[in-house]
Amino acid sequence: MDYSSTYDICSGLENFGIIGINYQNADIAVRSSFAVCNITQERITFFAKEKKLKDIIVLSTCNRTEIYGLASTELLIEILCEATGNSTSLFHQHGYVYTGMDAVKHLFKVASGLDSQIIGDYEILMQLKKAARYAKDNELLGSLSDRLVNFALQASKRIKSETKLSTGTVSVAYAAIEVIRERVADIANKNILLVGAGKFGRNVARNIGEYFPGAKVRITNRTFSKAEDFAQEHDMLPVPYEALAQQCEESDILIVSTTAEDYTILPGFFKTEKPRLLLDLSVPKSIHPAVKTRNNITLMDVDEISAILNDTFAKRKAEIPKAIAIIEDTLGEFVEWHKVFLHRHFLGQVKSKLYELSEADSCLAFPKDGKDFLIQKAVKTLAVDLRSQTQTARGCQYINTMHEYLKISHS
Repeated sequence: MDYSSTYDICSGLENFGIIGINYQNADIAVRSSFAVCNITQERITFFAKEKKLKDIIVLSTCNRTEIYGLASTELLIEILCEATGNSTSLFHQHGYVYTGMDAVKHLFKVASGLDSQIIGDYEILMQLKKAARYAKDNELLGSLSDRLVNFALQASKRIKSETKLSTGTVSVAYAAIEVIRERVADIANKNILLVGAGKFGRNVARNIGEYFPGAKVRITNRTFSKAEDFAQEHDMLPVPYEALAQQCEESDILIVSTTAEDYTILPGFFKTEKPRLLLDLSVPKSIHPAVKTRNNITLMDVDEISAILNDTFAKRKAEIPKAIAIIEDTLGEFVEWHKVFLHRHFLGQVKSKLYELSEADSCLAFPKDGKDFLIQKAVKTLAVDLRSQTQTARGCQYINTMHEYLKISHS
């Protein structure tokens, strides 16, 4: 996917990087090993703070794990691998790295659904918001990343309203419904068991209610109160998690969507050989692979389920040029904001340096009584000059030169 290279970017983005693993280069087994659960998220937060990072966002879905941050990408890779128990060599074999403006563009693509396994899938939008909120709550969201995410979300909202990229209900949760439609007859008389009451499970339940009204659906969850609330909301029957094996045996259709790190559905749960359809929407997988060897059981994981949607992509692909144009437009707005952001940061540095110089005994440029006025005037004059250079590279070059001077003078 090509983007124009006409943006005149000042320095400051070179330290922004993205590292990640996604469906394009890693199968579900590799993605599962890099998946970030709550405990792993806490580890990443601990390691980030231990290494004095102040700007880091972790996004983990069934199709990708990515870390965005103002840090070296090698450090981000080290943190992810340490938290997930993987080797850096495994990451480099399957992962990817973006820096600077390439990282910014990638974030915009992700937020807009252009990089999703199902093009235009906007579930990623809420997941990105949640990731940014977690970073902010843990004091790991700096002003640059905060605004960058906001611009990415802005582009995503425009794409959703101004194009047909998300036309129709196309998501993994919907794909599961299509699989059931194609493979199961007389659904009204089948027992459906839904394991997991998270956001993904809610989407599946909503689709079941819409496309299979009157179906007999039971829901179970480790926390029974969540299953009860879920069941009441979606007109289902809650069942205790302790009876999971029995419920699996009685089911004709089993849909699993959990965040457990270990297998929760085992071969021994199925005693009889009646035909069953098992859909594992979890990453890592929740259904033990050996279950597939049982007679009359059809087991599909999230990658297999997503693959059936390929035929629906043609119309959405036709909308990609429009979506890219919107991203380009919003990137331009971000660039202009970033220049102002750099100017303010730079002016603050200059002001601090002038005050530092004014305190020197040998300083004759700033009389003690009028130094505040003179410093403020100097900074204001510089600000006006910088604004006048916004449309050219001179302002950026000037900032770069002065920034290097300020760094040297502080050393």
